[in-house]
Amino acid sequence: MPGAVSRIVAAILIGAAGQAAAAHNYSDHWGATNGATLSIVQHGSSIVVTGHLYDTDGQLTGISFGGTLDENDSFSGVVVQNLGDVPSNNWVSNWNPYVVGSATIRFTSTSQGTFTLTLNGTTTTGTIFRATIGKLPLAGSYTAATVDAYANCSSRPNRIETTLGLARVVTTDSGDAMTLSLDNFDGRNACTFYVPLRQRGSLATGSGSFVCNDGTSGDVAVEGLRAFDDIVTIRMKRTYRTGETCIADSFLSGVK
Repeated sequence: MPGAVSRIVAAILIGAAGQAAAAHNYSDHWGATNGATLSIVQHGSSIVVTGHLYDTDGQLTGISFGGTLDENDSFSGVVVQNLGDVPSNNWVSNWNPYVVGSATIRFTSTSQGTFTLTLNGTTTTGTIFRATIGKLPLAGSYTAATVDAYANCSSRPNRIETTLGLARVVTTDSGDAMTLSLDNFDGRNACTFYVPLRQRGSLATGSGSFVCNDGTSGDVAVEGLRAFDDIVTIRMKRTYRTGETCIADSFLSGVK
């Protein structure tokens, strides 16, 4: 049991850190219509990009750059390439970068952005998007912590509430919709959500509905769902329509 508790705490901390650091985390495998591929890694507001694209001669080339994400979801950096060692049985970690240009990425949504690249004096601009490699490992039962921020409520207090409970997720065979059941350990009302999902890369979003056993129900918008290994994180907004007039911004983090 202590091991399970520590894993729950770790999942909560991972999710909370990601939410506090930035409105969205853009870490993922990204692609472009011209065949370019980018690996974007974000920690807080710091972003590092490595990728492969085609140069002005139509040859595949590798680049790296990084920067700090600003309030407009944009960052810029110096583009470098590297002269390394040829493959052998005795790898030597030599890093010999040289500057070949500059780059700017501006994210226009959680799953799309504009990439402007100046490479060896030539500037181009194109669209990038999260590339989906496989379906998220979402289905299963999780011990989950939920933080709900209630506002504009007609009955319940406008405040932040935290709960610990069991979250059960059932997905369709195609993985394009989920049913999420939340049962709190303290015996408070349980809720069931049904949300068709749209996956882009490792991020899923969607809009659906929810109903709770206290007689309330309404609409739900999943603004960001991630599932990796045995951890799931969900950021969502609930709008109560029946039994209560309320808006709840919620963040759930769970461990199988």
